[in-house]
Amino acid sequence: MSAQASPALTPPRLRIDGVSKSFEAVRALRDVSFELQPGEIHALVGENGAGKSTLVSIITGLAMADTGTLTLDGAPVSFKNPLEARAAGVAAVYQDPNLFPHLSIAENIFTGQYPRKGPTVDSQSMRREARGLLSKLGFDLDVDRLVAGLTVAESQFVEIARALSSDLRLLILDEPTSALTPGEAEKLYSVVARLKQEGTTVVWISHRMEEIRMLADTITVLRDGGHVQTSPRSELDDATMIRLMVGRSVVLEAVPRVEPLGDSRLTVHGLSLPGVFEDINFDVHEGEIVGMAGLVGSGRSEIAQAIFGLSPSASGSVVIDGKEVPPKNPRYMSERGVVYLPEDRDAEGVISTMSITDNVALPSIKKLSSFGFMKSKRERELAGEQRIALSIKGNVSDLVSSLSGGNRQKVAIARWLATNPKVLLLDEPTHGIDVGTKAQVHDIMRDLARKHRMAILMISSDMQEVLAVSDRVLVIARGRLTANIDIEDASQERILEAATGAAHLKEATE
Repeated sequence: MSAQASPALTPPRLRIDGVSKSFEAVRALRDVSFELQPGEIHALVGENGAGKSTLVSIITGLAMADTGTLTLDGAPVSFKNPLEARAAGVAAVYQDPNLFPHLSIAENIFTGQYPRKGPTVDSQSMRREARGLLSKLGFDLDVDRLVAGLTVAESQFVEIARALSSDLRLLILDEPTSALTPGEAEKLYSVVARLKQEGTTVVWISHRMEEIRMLADTITVLRDGGHVQTSPRSELDDATMIRLMVGRSVVLEAVPRVEPLGDSRLTVHGLSLPGVFEDINFDVHEGEIVGMAGLVGSGRSEIAQAIFGLSPSASGSVVIDGKEVPPKNPRYMSERGVVYLPEDRDAEGVISTMSITDNVALPSIKKLSSFGFMKSKRERELAGEQRIALSIKGNVSDLVSSLSGGNRQKVAIARWLATNPKVLLLDEPTHGIDVGTKAQVHDIMRDLARKHRMAILMISSDMQEVLAVSDRVLVIARGRLTANIDIEDASQERILEAATGAAHLKEATE
């Protein structure tokens, strides 16, 4: 009588074995090996430049590995492009959705694989199937709507529905909640939990520790292109994870200010923009960092943009060092010492096709030119000074596009610091950068305020960052200033209460 055969072990959903990738002299991945299991949420973490994006590109067919293999459910795979990967049930959704804005939701969901009736697209079937996919995810969207009119969250949901149009086995979500409101993020968490229950493997890439703690079953840490560790979430606390990511301990915590504040450097009075914000009043003193908190869409960014002169239809007054300065336009405001670093550094903060030198020099053209000609030596010197001051990795001749996200952010800051401003308006200054670089940016901000006596208004959705860096916190809800809190009295609960309008509701009912 023959022995009963033992049941076959389920192969990993994806086995990554010895994957390496170089771009000219830069080694992006070095012999990376680990496994993803069916029906798990697997967090992939690491600093900017750790190799996460390169690995995702190889998995989804955007790039080819130099060496190593990928095995999907036991079968070797090497996708030539994302369409081929998607057909095999492997898809990625990025923080900036990759959709066709002038096509409908249904057309985007089925791009490259439209249902057909003979030689023509079966539009009726396409719309019906699109509704079914969205319904499965719990979304009620008009599939005939143009994608151009969708929110970031809705666009991400359309991309997930597009991934579901094939037999989805592996979904990669790259910084998926960076531009979502808390309510939209909760919806996405529910979708991810549902996909996990159905056996889909989800790779969650995020710098937000609270999300990783809440969602992940397993965590893989990459550093400098190499695999450091893969462990169950329960075996990695935040401090250990950060140490593995950066190779050292990093603590994001408040550093008490001992330097006295100076006079009011920026005063905003009665600032209003119809339909966006109304009657905003606050000041920022010399040497002070004021955090501006609030939910996405509350009007925070629009307030900073109006101060910088990007909203000429705004009313109210802006006073710099006691002198009223009408915010006519950005050039006028920057000449008076006010600068604005936008949230979208790649589209608005830097010119990625130019070098570090050219980016740093651009706002300082007047003082760097003589009789219409730029002083190349002084340009390079200025860029070199800023590169050292902000610890920017790379040579001043390097293209900004070749830098990591954290270093691109430092270049965006350096452009304006080279003008010696009085007031810095920073909109999400650490958005999308890793914890090690985030700590560096925090130190830079403290140095600029406390030693160089700049007044800083920092807009941030990261509550830990607001509490760690600010001397005072302003809270915006639905276009109104609802709280002005000294940092000694600030807490996440109090800020969130003011951000949701709950504080006013509570006062009204007492």
